[in-house]
Amino acid sequence: MRKHFTKFLALTTVAVTAAVFTGCSSEDEPFADFESKMEVENPVSRAVVQGDSTIITFDDFESTMMAMPTSYGANYYGNTGSYAQVKQIKDLSGIFESSINVIGGSTAFYNGGLALSKWNYRSNPGSGTNITGSGTGDWWYSYNNQMSVYNTTSTDGANVNAGHSGNNFAVVYGYQDFYNSQWMAKPSFSFIRKKTLKGLWFCNSSYTYGVIMKGNQFGASGVATPLSKQVDGNGNYIGYFQVELECYNENGELLATYVQTLADYRNGKKQDPVTTWTYWPINQANVKTVKLNFSGSDTGDYGLNTPAYICLDDITIE
Repeated sequence: MRKHFTKFLALTTVAVTAAVFTGCSSEDEPFADFESKMEVENPVSRAVVQGDSTIITFDDFESTMMAMPTSYGANYYGNTGSYAQVKQIKDLSGIFESSINVIGGSTAFYNGGLALSKWNYRSNPGSGTNITGSGTGDWWYSYNNQMSVYNTTSTDGANVNAGHSGNNFAVVYGYQDFYNSQWMAKPSFSFIRKKTLKGLWFCNSSYTYGVIMKGNQFGASGVATPLSKQVDGNGNYIGYFQVELECYNENGELLATYVQTLADYRNGKKQDPVTTWTYWPINQANVKTVKLNFSGSDTGDYGLNTPAYICLDDITIE
């Protein structure tokens, strides 16, 4: 997983929704008039405007932000051939933006961030396909295919129409725990000013889905073990994986944390990871910044073993 690549790099160089808290509100900034004008004059530049809502679809983002030239997304780590390194994604009017985390003077996807993607390999491609890596064995659920979404309503490997409402979507990678804070931070995105975050659509990445269902050598057991088979010393099933969405106001204060379980096999549960785009209602007011984090049962000396990815699309704000 990308997490495992990160662990190697570090060693070589260093159900459903719960909300808590309320926060203070602040007066609208001078951005208000500017933003209102932008929403009226340039609705196409930012995807879809429906009544009072704006939907970030990712289909209007500049093509230079796309993860390329393969589903590994090498241009999110540095310049790659004719593809310049991508350090930030944003819509044309600036209502939404997300930057790759900068840690220790380095800006690269292994620090955590959001990437723009269209890729949807859910199995190993045929020979002659332009990919990174061998394309055999566990390739489709490895970091070499980290930019793919596992959306079974799309055509496997077509790399079109894999988003919830179009071609493009965002791939979120990264988390922070007790171990990795020196080389990783929580991936995040922000709005031009405070908004009500109504909700968003999510789907698993192929990498995360495959490792949850099949396991890989990085798991706590040391062999490829599906999360559904993870047990404690007493033989109790303990496997789970979840994403936490943190909402912050304009002052950087935490408003609420929302939790979405992505897989759960505890206490007789049999919740497999989703394979289609699924709506996540939030309805949190006064949101300026959103940070995401991941946690789960399959951990080791260096933190999470389950790949810390999720795909997002059609983020709705008011």
